Formats: sequence, structure tokens, C-alpha cells
Amino acid sequence: MRLGVFGGTFDPPHNGHLALCLYAREMLVLDLLIISVSKNPFKSASDAPDEDRATMATLLAAEINSTGAIVEVSGWELDQPGASYTIDLLRHVGSLYPGDELVLLVGEDSYRDMGRWKSSADIPSLCKIAVFGRPGLNAAGAASGSVLPQAEHFVFDIPVSATSVRNLVAGGQPIHHLVPPTIEAYIASRGLYR
Repeated sequence: MRLGVFGGTFDPPHNGHLALCLYAREMLVLDLLIISVSKNPFKSASDAPDEDRATMATLLAAEINSTGAIVEVSGWELDQPGASYTIDLLRHVGSLYPGDELVLLVGEDSYRDMGRWKSSADIPSLCKIAVFGRPGLNAAGAASGSVLPQAEHFVFDIPVSATSVRNLVAGGQPIHHLVPPTIEAYIASRGLYR
């Protein structure tokens, strides 16, 4: 079985996440996609509580699964004490699916920072890496100056970020063009990012 692993803070999930998951499903011929809600050690505290981020990730999964069931959401990282690390998530998923092929899905910015990740040199031994970003990305473009691990690159540039969604909500602006309707409704019902 071929499993995609897509981790993130999902604070909130947006149409870029949705499009990436649908694109990855088709391009990588995934049998299962695991969305894992993380506590990113490189970001300040999340704006939304962990429970809300997990719920919104579940709503994202439902949007994807409406086109064919493939996604499940993992709260494993949120259950761990302290920050969460990709290497630990990959080891955990690998223990749940021994012998299956894992593919780590990352955006271009995360890929460029990979040299700073905990045990980053060990990641390629646990999975293949699929990078989604702007045209022209190569392994020499690491933010830390180090050479990045081998990866399969896909041109994917959706100009939306969770930061822009949060800022629009805080400013009382519409976000219906940036997030799935269920997530927009959830954000409003919980009063998130105000």
C-alpha cells in the first residue's frame, strides 16, 4: 500500500491544503493519506486550540473523502508531550503500516527548511519525499545552506496561507474563497481568529 503523510498545524486548513491533498492523491497514486495535526517547533503557539485544529482537519478530510474515501486524520502528534517532529511521526506511521511505502508530502518552504528538522538526515530512510512548490525548485536551495534530500518535485503554487486567512477573519473580511464552506462555518461558529 502507498501512504501519503501530510503534517501541519492546520491553523486553519485552507483551499491550498485541500488542493494539495487532491493533487497528491492523483499524482502519487496514494491508497491512503494521513493528515496529522502537529505542534510545530518552528512556529509560535497556535492561534486556535488543538481541539479546534483537529476538528478542522477532520472537516478537511471530509471534503477530500467526498470525492473518494482515502483520508484519515491522526491526532497522534497532538497527544505527544511537547513539540512534535516529523521523524517521530514517520516512525509511528511506519510501525502502524510495516512494509508499506510512505510518502511525506511537504510544501516548498518546509522542504527548504528540512535541514533544520530533528534527525532530518534519517527521513529519507523512512519515506519518499514529495515536494509541492513553485517551478524551478532544486535540492541546492536549502534555507540553511545544506543540501536537501532527494525528492520528487511537483509544480504547485496556490497563493493562500493560513496566516492570510487568520488576518482576514481578524479584520472581519470574507474568507469563503480561501477555505472550504464547512471550515468557514466552523471558524464562525467558534469565533476563532477574532
